Amino acid sequence: MHAKKLLYANTFCAYRDKYMGRIICRHKYSYGVCDLDLCPIVNDYYANVVFQEEGIVLVVKRPSGDSVAGMWERYNIEISPELDNEDDIIKFCMEKTNGVPEIIRKKLQEKIHALFERWRFLKSRGKKIGAIETEKKVAEEEITIGEELLEEIKEVEKEIES
Repeated sequence: MHAKKLLYANTFCAYRDKYMGRIICRHKYSYGVCDLDLCPIVNDYYANVVFQEEGIVLVVKRPSGDSVAGMWERYNIEISPELDNEDDIIKFCMEKTNGVPEIIRKKLQEKIHALFERWRFLKSRGKKIGAIETEKKVAEEEITIGEELLEEIKEVEKEIES
């Protein structure tokens, strides 16, 4: 039997789950595949690009003396299909992932490339890009709230002067 399969069979993982005949990983920073080479728990050095509420984030795990689980660093990245800045994003991610195993760095590059390919496809069809449209909507709402607050401040100042 293959050593990796034997380890899977004898090791408990809270994030491992069966879904449609496949074994998947439900860890929030995983690539979705239960594979020891790509495991965010097993690997001391790890990296992935994930969607968070604040936008698209590069997460990098490094060993830490303070925590057995390691230390997670987060870098907000500006992915823009309009600017088509795929090469810049990949270069930035490779700079931040020193020490990460090559197999994970390669998977990270593939994920960023697939993300841009998907966005180019949606853009060519005139479709909205969900993550970016949501970010723009939040920014527009923040601007609107800011403008409303300025109006209220001006009204209060007028009342004070009167």
